[in-house]
Amino acid sequence: MAERWFSDEQLHELSRPTMDRVIEAIDAGDLELARRLSEGMKYEWLMLHDLYAHGMAALLSFIKERLGEDAVGECQQDGHGYWQGQVDKVARLDRRQVVELLASTWRAHSTSGVGRNPGAFTITEDDEKVTFAMNPCGSGQRLWRNGFYDGENALAVTDEAHDWSYGRKGLPIYCTHCTFMNESLPIQWLGLPLYPSHPPDDYDHDPCVWHWYKDPADIPAEHWERYGLEKPEARA
Repeated sequence: MAERWFSDEQLHELSRPTMDRVIEAIDAGDLELARRLSEGMKYEWLMLHDLYAHGMAALLSFIKERLGEDAVGECQQDGHGYWQGQVDKVARLDRRQVVELLASTWRAHSTSGVGRNPGAFTITEDDEKVTFAMNPCGSGQRLWRNGFYDGENALAVTDEAHDWSYGRKGLPIYCTHCTFMNESLPIQWLGLPLYPSHPPDDYDHDPCVWHWYKDPADIPAEHWERYGLEKPEARA
């Protein structure tokens, strides 16, 4: 009979959520085990996160190569149906609460600070808005800084300037989805951008910046104008 690698109990433990095991270890007073599990958990999301980010960028690169650059925009215009429901939910939330939720999103995108060029961000607040400055963004900008836009199998960048590429040539193909999800699609659905944003001037050094306005009426007109639209007049 072949040697058994794991006991039934070990296999059961391998299938359980790590956070459940961490909490149980804390409750049992085994802080060394809780620390070890917590450190290991930092890496659990890294592979899956980076696989999906690269896969999205590779798919958009394939579409550009096979169907042309315009098809990259067309597929994203019609391909974010799930996001509409999320946008509707965000629009109904208390605006202060959204800051906390967006911070949790960017913490997830940071992959707990592990991997090459891990995602990192700062949050600042002024009278009209809260600003998230990602440097690097934990997905698109990490792809750039980790070299996936270089070499024989490089991911694509835009050859022409489009409204869905922030009006830029040479925008990393992955990052084009932000124009749809943050701005143009929410404008169609809600009449205003969700997270008005500005991509880095220099992807190797500069931050990607998103804003959350305390009063949507304060969102600058440029976030409509870049799509050939006019900002609606504020309702009395």
